[in-house]
Amino acid sequence: MTNEDLTPSELRVLVAVESRHGFSAAAVELGLTQSAVSHAVRAAERKMGTVLFRRGRNGARPTAAGAAAVG
Repeated sequence: MTNEDLTPSELRVLVAVESRHGFSAAAVELGLTQSAVSHAVRAAERKMGTVLFRRGRNGARPTAAGAAAVG
C-alpha cells in the first residue's frame, strides 16, 4: 500500500503528528482528541502494513515509512 490508499483525514493526522512531534499536540492543532489521533495513526499503520511513528517520552518521530507517507 502507498500513502494514496490513505484517506485525506488520515494524511492530515500524519502530517500534524510529524510536524508537532506528538499525538497530543497534533490533536490540539486538529481540534481532535488524542484518542482520535491515535486511532487514525493506527488505521494508517494497518493500511500501510508498517509502523509509521516511533512513540516515546520525547514524543513521536516518523520511521522511514512514516516520513515517506507524510512526504
